[in-house]
Amino acid sequence: MRASFGLGLVVVAVASTAFAHKPTVTTFTYNHDIFPIFEAKCGSCHRSGGVAPMSLLTYKEAFPWGVSIKNEVLDLAMPPWFADERYGEFKHGAGLSAKEMDTIVDWCLGGSPEGETPVGTSPSSYVNWPLGEPELILMMPSPMVLDAATSETIQELTFETGLAEPVYLRALDFQPGAPNIVRSATITIRFGGRKQTIATWIPGQTPEALPEGRGRLIPVEAEVGLELHYKKTWLDEGSSVEDRSAVAIYLHDEDPGQLVETVEVTSTSAHTLEADAELVALLPRVDGDIEAVVAEVVRPDGSRERLLRLYHPNSEWPRKYWLVKPIALPAGSRVEVTATAPEGATPVVLVDLIS
Repeated sequence: MRASFGLGLVVVAVASTAFAHKPTVTTFTYNHDIFPIFEAKCGSCHRSGGVAPMSLLTYKEAFPWGVSIKNEVLDLAMPPWFADERYGEFKHGAGLSAKEMDTIVDWCLGGSPEGETPVGTSPSSYVNWPLGEPELILMMPSPMVLDAATSETIQELTFETGLAEPVYLRALDFQPGAPNIVRSATITIRFGGRKQTIATWIPGQTPEALPEGRGRLIPVEAEVGLELHYKKTWLDEGSSVEDRSAVAIYLHDEDPGQLVETVEVTSTSAHTLEADAELVALLPRVDGDIEAVVAEVVRPDGSRERLLRLYHPNSEWPRKYWLVKPIALPAGSRVEVTATAPEGATPVVLVDLIS
């Protein structure tokens, strides 16, 4: 759940007296009903040392934020999963189900009782490299210092890969050095005068490998680019914070046989497939106040399938949406993007295709 919780609130987070008189009119309790949801859907950000300005992983930490939690949930703003559940099946869905939303809101409005058998978790339960030990780790050569006077900034840097021969990428991951200030990361591959975005990271995102037998070619001359969005919460305002993040690269032992390529589709430039392909993931990139973004495919027979619809996407939370099952597209299929957006705004959807 995002860092905006509580911004603008005047209520002091003290539970002992200010809320002692609040009647309990809900059967849901934090320990039995709320904690499992917070741990699964919010805990990677809302934990001690995380990017969010408060932890929600104990009752005492979560209780004072009931009003803000309720508002964020009802606004569909948190957790930052903007995909319309009616279209597409995606891995690692971070959105709340209708039942989870109802449970949280009922608990927030019904007195927010703690319940019996206290529960909790610790940051140690979050694994650094969920996909295992990578073949290559690209570490920032020196720390980036976000000084006391700077609240938000974007930094770009480039890594030389030092490859002696071409390799085939099967997965990427990212580890923030200072989780409390790294809001997002974008990873690119640069070679032959081209720059291609191949991955994004936001707090709590589960890394995903390409389907078995598929890979992405990284030529010898390629460089890896990293764009980092830093943003302090009120906990770090006025303080100097250092970050030294790392990119993990996972490789195939040999040519996997099928290669993935990324094509860029906008509302003004559809993409027509020249050969049969499989669509495995979509990465929307938005900027500004956009109401909705829709990606669709039109097959040669004229049939149309909606691949993804984002509702009020937030540019601060870029996410790649991995399909549960790749979609087979025949040659001649056309991928289109439409958007409900202010004049001049052109959302981009990067489409991963395997041919």
